[in-house]
Amino acid sequence: MASVRHTLLSACSALALGMIVGPAFAQDQSIQTDGSGTAASAATVDPGAASQEIIVTGVRASLSSAQSIKRNAPQIVDSIVAEDIGKLPDNTVADALQRVTGVQVIRGNGETTGVDIRGLPNAATLLNGREAFTGTGRGVALQDIPAELLAGVDVYKTSTPDIIEGGVAGVIDIRLHRPFDFKGFTIAGDGRAVYSDQAKKWSYLGGGLVSDRWDTGIGELGLLIGASYNKRRYEDQVAFDFDASGTPVATPDTVGGTYTDGNRRRIGLNASAQWRPSDKLEFYADGTYTQYKERYGVNFFIGLPKAGNVVSITPRSDSPSLAQGATTLNDYTLTSKQAYQNKTQTYQGDLGGKWHIDDQTTLTGEFVYNYSKIVDRNAILDTSFNAPSVTYDFDNNGTPNVAISGVDITDPSNFYIRTLFDNHSLATSKQYAYRADLQHDFEGGFLQNFKLGARYTNRKANSQATASIGQANPDPDGTQLTSIPGLASLSPGGLVDGKLGIDQFALSDTDFLLDNTDTIRQIFGYTGARAFDPTLAFFDKEKTYAAYAQVGYHLDAGSIPIDGIAGVRVVNTVEQLNGDGVNARENYLDWLPSATLRAKLTDKLQARLAYGKTITRPEFSALNPLVTYTPNGATGGDSYYGTGGGGNPMLTPIKSQAFDASLEYYFNRTSSVTVAGFYHKLKGYIQTYSAPEVYGVDGNGDPATYLVSRPRNTGDGKLYGAEAAYQQFFDFLPGALSGLGAQINGTFLIGTTADPNTGAQERLVNVSKYSYNAILIYEKYGISARLAYNWRSNFIDSYTSGGSQGGTIRVSPVQQLDFSGSYSPIPWLTLTFDATNLLDRTYHDRFVGVSQTTGLASNTPRDTRMYDRTFEFGARFKF
Repeated sequence: MASVRHTLLSACSALALGMIVGPAFAQDQSIQTDGSGTAASAATVDPGAASQEIIVTGVRASLSSAQSIKRNAPQIVDSIVAEDIGKLPDNTVADALQRVTGVQVIRGNGETTGVDIRGLPNAATLLNGREAFTGTGRGVALQDIPAELLAGVDVYKTSTPDIIEGGVAGVIDIRLHRPFDFKGFTIAGDGRAVYSDQAKKWSYLGGGLVSDRWDTGIGELGLLIGASYNKRRYEDQVAFDFDASGTPVATPDTVGGTYTDGNRRRIGLNASAQWRPSDKLEFYADGTYTQYKERYGVNFFIGLPKAGNVVSITPRSDSPSLAQGATTLNDYTLTSKQAYQNKTQTYQGDLGGKWHIDDQTTLTGEFVYNYSKIVDRNAILDTSFNAPSVTYDFDNNGTPNVAISGVDITDPSNFYIRTLFDNHSLATSKQYAYRADLQHDFEGGFLQNFKLGARYTNRKANSQATASIGQANPDPDGTQLTSIPGLASLSPGGLVDGKLGIDQFALSDTDFLLDNTDTIRQIFGYTGARAFDPTLAFFDKEKTYAAYAQVGYHLDAGSIPIDGIAGVRVVNTVEQLNGDGVNARENYLDWLPSATLRAKLTDKLQARLAYGKTITRPEFSALNPLVTYTPNGATGGDSYYGTGGGGNPMLTPIKSQAFDASLEYYFNRTSSVTVAGFYHKLKGYIQTYSAPEVYGVDGNGDPATYLVSRPRNTGDGKLYGAEAAYQQFFDFLPGALSGLGAQINGTFLIGTTADPNTGAQERLVNVSKYSYNAILIYEKYGISARLAYNWRSNFIDSYTSGGSQGGTIRVSPVQQLDFSGSYSPIPWLTLTFDATNLLDRTYHDRFVGVSQTTGLASNTPRDTRMYDRTFEFGARFKF
């Protein structure tokens, strides 16, 4: 007992020392076991082992490494490991995550834009085990991390006390390469050309990595430099029905379509240095920089069924209070160009190390600095024409159809400049973080190890913006679009395969709007960028103080070895929010206990149990007190004077209590069958709801009512379900068929929460009840190929949409088929071909349920969306 007390006192003293000299030391957050139940840091590097586990070649080796991580980790985790340097199974981190069991994604603007773990978007994101974020968000934009820089990605569905708090849904840890991952000098690179079929444009991307390590008189040194460049052209197409209003038959306020054509550029740089002066001591320094630039235009055609002489309205047969179609004469109609220019820069730097005090005790520490800046600008110019005759069908097999006669909508001389929206914003966020950890291993017995740690963060998030208020053309007759040389342009063609009935149309040019904005401003009586609106600024300061203690244990229940981790994380959060008359301070303490248990039932079969409490703090952007009000004007309807969106400084953190269990059977290094069940009790889940709010006055001097969307804490909720996964290579098949393999996984989810307004239980947004992946793999004779099918059932996009139609927006089932193939004619060269969206998927969502304004139930179309198919040709090399 005395020796244990002595060890504990020594350990605590060493931990205190580590917190004083902190910036010199560091470690990774994730913890794995060594196979015997003893917890070991994932950052403990053995050069030979690292070469086997991180530097992999081919699908089979990557699946073997990912399975090994899943099998040996104390948490329930799924991993993606790079097939080779610069090669994930998909083009981006976000795309690759859609193949993980239990992960569901959202797509748009030519890429995967959202990643949900078991239906929830509230995942903490880490970069090499360190907290990472973009702008004023809590997590990093996964699509901004170039795949060329990655060693792998781990998705933790359960947590342990040493992992940073903040992920109700789970934790995504993005692992970058480091020089001690490789045996010696390594150089690798790749380049690809990409063709997008809707954009009808070529893009390109590429990256490279150089790494080496040396034995010197001061110890072993390693240096790695990596870079990536990605330039992508894309086009999305949408046909839409907007909210309906009016009596006795409600008609959509707007009907139309959009082409979104964009030019996106991403740059990624990372550098890593490691120094091991002795086998007891190691230091490192890492730096990562990502830059995102995008210029894109949204080409709007906006039909206004109530803006002309309405000749007739045809009611729907299933909902007579809603219109099926309408015919109008002399119909005032709009086109609009929404031109955007965005730039994001994100930096992360860290300095740290590891000190093996003795054979059983290790002290680690780390200092991390994060900085992110987002600069956005947009110029929106509405142009109008009068259509002699328009026939609208609001539901032509789920897509609206618009037939115009009597005017050439491709002739810009028929169009007049009407309204300008001219806005820009700036968001910055920086954080200093420090942590220190102490681990002591015991020699046998029930307690295998204990681990203590502390972490401090100091973050500032600021946002400033202009109010999105349209400037009307002072000339009531308008200004002819062709009066300004270079302003007029034509939209792309082929909108949603011709289903909308509108092909090309005239409007303003994206580049002209952004590059010559002052020329347009002069029409509206001013020049120069508008000043930030002080009522739309917010400034948030947040400090966290966290400490944890955990033990690793091992026991034998008869012939069954059992191991796991148990402990608690305590975190105190101090929040200071200022802006728009709000000066609020919050100080709250959270106790987050967790425990894991793994029973090795046989050499191949193991069972797990896990329990844990987690929190997710509200996004800074959700806390901001600003509200942007946008009058509908000619583009809107008559239900509300306008729409608005804003934050909610009264939001509280989401809290979850999670119970997980799994059963895992491993045939061999690359083959397994696993099943898992889970139950989460949710409190204060955050979803966005719209409600009417009065702001200012309308044109008659009466109070103006806007439909304003804000995030709100919901009541008590729950999320539960089950997962199953299978993967295997069929080595027993003869000849060439022995290269075949398969991955199949599926997820069942039920998620509900209490509506903050009515208290009724309703579905969590973005949660599909069913989803699955089916992947066929082939690898032999230098050929590697993967055909991957992804499917998810319907899900809720949002509630309280307003209007006389159903108030809930429900998305129809979504599918995706992708192909990835490569051939290595010589060991150092691999030729690649990849294709995405082979089924040319079409997205549909609908207004369903009961209307907020009429109380009547209905089911009517909202959006039809189509996305690019892409075809990539490229090559990779490695020496």
